[in-house]
Amino acid sequence: MLAFSRFLQRFITDTHVFFALKVSCALAIVLLPGLYLDMIHETVAMSLGIVAGAIAEPDDSLSGRIKSLLLTLACFWIATLSVQLLFPYPWLFAAGLFSSTWFFIMLGGLGKRYSSISFGSLLVAVYSMMGAAQAPTIWFQPVWLCTGALWYGFISLCWLRATPNKPLREQLAQTCFSLARYCTQKAWLFPSSADEQPSIHQKLAILNVDCMSSINLCQEMIARRSEHPNQELQQLIALQAINEQIHERITSSHYLYNRLKEDVHSNRLLDGFREQLRQLGSAIQQLGYATLMNNHYEVSPGLLWGMQALGDQLQFSHEKTPFSVSTVNALRFLQKNLQEIVTLLIHVDETINTTATPQNSKTTVKPDAISALKQIASHFNFKSPLFRHACRMSVCLVAGYGLLALFDIKQGFWVLLTCLFVCQSSYTATRRRLFQRIAGTCSGLLLSLPLLWFSPTPSVQLVLMAIAAILFFAQLRSNYSMAVIFITLYAMTAFGLLGIEEKSIILPRFVDTLLGSILSFGAVTLLWPEWQYQRIPELLAKATRCNSEYMKAIVSALQTSEQDSSFNQKRIAAHHADSALAQAWVNMQTDPKQQRRYTKLCAALIYRNHSLLSYVSALGIHQELQGSLFEPQLIRYAEFLFQALEESVTALSGRNNDAPIDLSSLSIASPTNSEANADQRAGLIQQEMNLIGIMTSEILKLSRLLRPLIQSHGSDKSRFWSR
Repeated sequence: MLAFSRFLQRFITDTHVFFALKVSCALAIVLLPGLYLDMIHETVAMSLGIVAGAIAEPDDSLSGRIKSLLLTLACFWIATLSVQLLFPYPWLFAAGLFSSTWFFIMLGGLGKRYSSISFGSLLVAVYSMMGAAQAPTIWFQPVWLCTGALWYGFISLCWLRATPNKPLREQLAQTCFSLARYCTQKAWLFPSSADEQPSIHQKLAILNVDCMSSINLCQEMIARRSEHPNQELQQLIALQAINEQIHERITSSHYLYNRLKEDVHSNRLLDGFREQLRQLGSAIQQLGYATLMNNHYEVSPGLLWGMQALGDQLQFSHEKTPFSVSTVNALRFLQKNLQEIVTLLIHVDETINTTATPQNSKTTVKPDAISALKQIASHFNFKSPLFRHACRMSVCLVAGYGLLALFDIKQGFWVLLTCLFVCQSSYTATRRRLFQRIAGTCSGLLLSLPLLWFSPTPSVQLVLMAIAAILFFAQLRSNYSMAVIFITLYAMTAFGLLGIEEKSIILPRFVDTLLGSILSFGAVTLLWPEWQYQRIPELLAKATRCNSEYMKAIVSALQTSEQDSSFNQKRIAAHHADSALAQAWVNMQTDPKQQRRYTKLCAALIYRNHSLLSYVSALGIHQELQGSLFEPQLIRYAEFLFQALEESVTALSGRNNDAPIDLSSLSIASPTNSEANADQRAGLIQQEMNLIGIMTSEILKLSRLLRPLIQSHGSDKSRFWSR
């Protein structure tokens, strides 16, 4: 019973199930009166409005959610009413479809809140197109679709009132899960061969994308709720600060891992580091579950015992067969770093129960109308991915509508619905959605055959439609293919109840899906595509520049014992740049073969950029290193590194440097045994700077190799980036 109780608690608190329960509540309250009063058409229209409202719902505070709901209703009303008014006039309808699509997508430039509302508005417009011919009056669809959206908004507000910080708690749990996966993957470095290094580091860079994405989402959610702080919110803010500290410590590196097998002769010691990282990953994952279910968190005694055993094994191995000074210093600080993470986990409950807001929490800055207009205006050029996507989607939908009119395809608006879901802002996302959409639609159509053949009563179909909608939202954020199956069942049932679908419609619906997928794929491939090989040099330059700024802030802190106000922002910016670079590399693997350029060279640069950030982070996490430990020799060496990184940025931008850096200057003498023993902290600083120098030297070499390839694609730099 205890095990079942824990399973049930975890099931109910699951992010996706929790979202589906909210939708099911709204649908159930609509279906019951609809069945009793025999208002089938009105109930179906309201349920479509509920689905669109749930998809359009942004995360926000209570006051922000009310404003979003009012804006959503206004956009829904405009979308549905304009469809009903222009439906009898094809040319005006096509013009309205193009302009409204472009407007709604550009509205998403104001932020994720508006992006969700924009997509929901386009979805409601397509729903209105499907039912426009059967609507008894011009007001039928606008009234009932918006009523459904309003009803879901009311249920959601009541839900939010009861659990105002539930979405933030869910996202913090996802952050813990991302950190746990990163920690578990990093365990494979102990030990690893030189051949395994690139693959492991690339996987770590990709996992860091999820970590930074989750951390960034949490910061945004905290900022939206900071107007009305409460004790629970303060606790979650403290937990966010702990996650950020864990992330910084986990991503740091203290050694060239491909040399561990050669420099560390004790396999038992290396196995100990691997096992501790695995146990840390498990402990962080348990913290995520405790956060999700709002339970007390306690560190496993085995982790504490293992950490003590690791320290003893390190001391024993060094006394038995002494390591080199640089090796033993690195291993000691690595063990200390892991110990600090364990300490953070031990004091989690104590930390989050404090009511003081951490220094790194953000405050809400309310944008005014002028800044909003400037933000939108910044996207009015073809270099903006949002502008290109708005034009691409508008052309795609109008082309789909043109095919319906040209070939007189009855109820072919399923083509537009497919285009809306499949056509994404990037080739990679569109290609992924295309296969998922086709497979899900085929499965959904096959499962809907019994409904069309046996024609169950409307009440049974309404119940099945509600179940399909609930399952759709339960799978929407985790398994899009399964979600498509259920939304296909939902749509087939809904439009069948409205008298739109017939038994012979299965094959036409599949053809419509295929046609919409082809249109979407053609649009993203032919209309202003942006291949990843065109973005990676620019992203590499940005990541290198951010790493340089982050290292400058650390060097300044090491010299003055004080961190400037922008230290944390520079650290986050460096990790975000690294994440964007890794994500572009992942996307590049799905680009057409002819659009994959200099892949090996880019892979080598991405691997070294992540390694460089890890070595820089190692200097930033040991606060006890701050002080007058930075000797003039290290200051001069740091200046050489900054110049080398700047030269790398210049090369990655396709420009030549009149005074290139001499690579021989990027080296520093290793500390002697007497110097290192006198002050281990100074030895670690010197050693980390040497590791940074090695990565900087390799990045500079590879950047110079990449520069001619960038220049070969055209002397006009702006044309190169915007192609």
